[in-house]
Amino acid sequence: MMSQTDKEIVRGAIILTYAGLLSKVLSAFYRIPLQNITGDVGFYIYQQIYPFIGMMTMLMLYGLPQSIAALLIDQPSFKRKKKKMRYFLYSVALMLFICLFALAPTFSRWMGDHSLVTGLRVSFLLLFILPELALERGFDQAEGRIDRTAISQVLEQLFRVSVIIVGAVIIMRQQQSLYNVGIVAGLGALVGGGVALSYFYIRNKKQAEQTDLNNLSTAPFSYSILVKPLLLYSVMIAMNHMVLLLLQWVDAFTLVGLLKESGSSLNDAQILKGVLDRAQPLSQLGIVASSSITLALVPGLTKATKRQDHKQMAQLAGTAYRFGLYLSSAAMVGLVLLMQKVNLVLFKDTAGTISLQIFVISVLFTSLAIITSTILQAYGEGRRVVIGIITGLGVKYLTNHLLVPSFFLPGAAVSTVLATVVIFYFNRLLLKKHVPQGLGAPIVKLMIALVGMAIVVFGMDVLLSPWFFSDQRMLQFIYLLSLITLGIITFGTLLVKTGAISKEEQSLLLKEK
Repeated sequence: MMSQTDKEIVRGAIILTYAGLLSKVLSAFYRIPLQNITGDVGFYIYQQIYPFIGMMTMLMLYGLPQSIAALLIDQPSFKRKKKKMRYFLYSVALMLFICLFALAPTFSRWMGDHSLVTGLRVSFLLLFILPELALERGFDQAEGRIDRTAISQVLEQLFRVSVIIVGAVIIMRQQQSLYNVGIVAGLGALVGGGVALSYFYIRNKKQAEQTDLNNLSTAPFSYSILVKPLLLYSVMIAMNHMVLLLLQWVDAFTLVGLLKESGSSLNDAQILKGVLDRAQPLSQLGIVASSSITLALVPGLTKATKRQDHKQMAQLAGTAYRFGLYLSSAAMVGLVLLMQKVNLVLFKDTAGTISLQIFVISVLFTSLAIITSTILQAYGEGRRVVIGIITGLGVKYLTNHLLVPSFFLPGAAVSTVLATVVIFYFNRLLLKKHVPQGLGAPIVKLMIALVGMAIVVFGMDVLLSPWFFSDQRMLQFIYLLSLITLGIITFGTLLVKTGAISKEEQSLLLKEK
């Protein structure tokens, strides 16, 4: 029988996971109309600014709140130190803002585009919302009010996306500079963060006032106590949630410059970068698909970790890994097969199809890297996971410089795949220590399901495309969606028929939901 505390932990894990999935879907989908509205150059400008916004968002959504909550649970007296924690975080944020604001011209020069300075500086303003929003979420999570964090996350994303899309439409209608897309990206993040913060103040006003009164405590306190949990641990936690974002950050700093050094003009390099950036929402959707199926396993893994039930942890880790492997490999194969049509339907032309096909191979390894890092965190291996991510970023940086000058976009796509392979393989090596028997995956049965799906989808596409893939975009979308649905049904059926998904795993998924 679960205790009330266990139930709250499980409930919190489910709520945050659902909110995270919804936010990731929104984050992936809105980029498609954004590219359609602003074109490849406008999309490139947005994608140059977004990694900075994404990192700050991950810090105030995952890193800092989880670190603050852990600190408050471990040392309840710190609940009376909210004002001091606020001073500490705002001091750090102010120093960081001053440094980043001054370095914006240097960043834009490294990116190979001097006109990005204003967009970068506007995005850095998010640092002034980050401390307060992180504190509200952290204190709420420590008190078990997980639903507020989840609602604030969804509100933040909805308003951010709305501002960006509306702003992009205004920019194009008024024929403003496309570099204003970068400014709108920063403003959207500010509005989203502001709405989320307003939500906390409305819902938690009385509690906030009470907390402020408790800050009058005269107990001994040193700001140095906050350095490790609020700076080091928060960054470690956040990094595990932004593998693809960090790889995108490396491309933001290197790709345009390398393309220019290879003979491309700035405009051509911008277009090429914008074309490759089309892979970001496609990859994110593939990763969300693989993450969603493991949602049902989160409560069980949380309970097993709390009870230190290593046998159950190993069983659930293996199940999570297998289902992640199934979904991510299917998403990868489907995207590679249908990329030409996906590119045309979503982005209005087929530019960069080969590069995008290479890039989406990283969906498989990124998904598995995220799943294995989640499992490793349950085993207390958070620090080593970060080492693996840093190693992967180093591989991405080096292989960009080696491959892009000779192979252009395909080279950048290959470097992303190589980096995700390194991160995943590093995690697998770490997991062997905790799960010596391995996670186990019926590769032959999986290959049968993948090949069967590929044959059915490719065959139906060849037969039906001349008749049903019309010039009307909506009809093209319906055709593509029908093929995807057919592929999903075929793949799922073959997994069950071959026994890749056992009856025990099917019942486990249903039970854990």
